[in-house]
Amino acid sequence: MDIPDDKLIDDSPCVGICTLDANDRCVGCRRTLQQIRDWSILSAQQRDAINRHNLWDAHPAVRVRLIGHAGGRQPRRGGRKGRTGQS
Repeated sequence: MDIPDDKLIDDSPCVGICTLDANDRCVGCRRTLQQIRDWSILSAQQRDAINRHNLWDAHPAVRVRLIGHAGGRQPRRGGRKGRTGQS
């Protein structure tokens, strides 16, 4: 699933799964220790580039936080009830 280039994704990707792996990358958001440390001083364009680079390797909660859904499948629209107007 592509994200439009004109939409900045510069919010913090942190979802509270803050543990570094053997390569000093967060297992939740996949940022490096350096990126985490420098996040507040990076430009919006730099944060956007980092988020786009890490988005599909990060925990699914990061995608929900940053783009509103986990990707892959489109959100469900209600199944049979949605098609027939049943309650």
